[in-house]
Amino acid sequence: MTLVLCGCGAHMQGQPLSPQRGRAVFSASCAACHTLTGRDSRARGGDLAIAKLSAADIASFVRVMPVHLSPAEVDAVAAYVHAAARTRP
Repeated sequence: MTLVLCGCGAHMQGQPLSPQRGRAVFSASCAACHTLTGRDSRARGGDLAIAKLSAADIASFVRVMPVHLSPAEVDAVAAYVHAAARTRP
């Protein structure tokens, strides 16, 4: 129910890993099932900001979700979710 990040220093197509890119991928590929509010939103995939997982743990979960993301997209989503969860109470 979470996403995972591996290689926080990874680059996407020659560009640094970007939370903005992760936000776009999350919105397009993950937001139908998951939220990032930091509270129980009753989303069918759960709220990913509740668990407070590491980016690496988040990336591991992303890889087994029923969406097909490139390794760079997995890393970007994991970085975004991790950053978003850290800002939630």
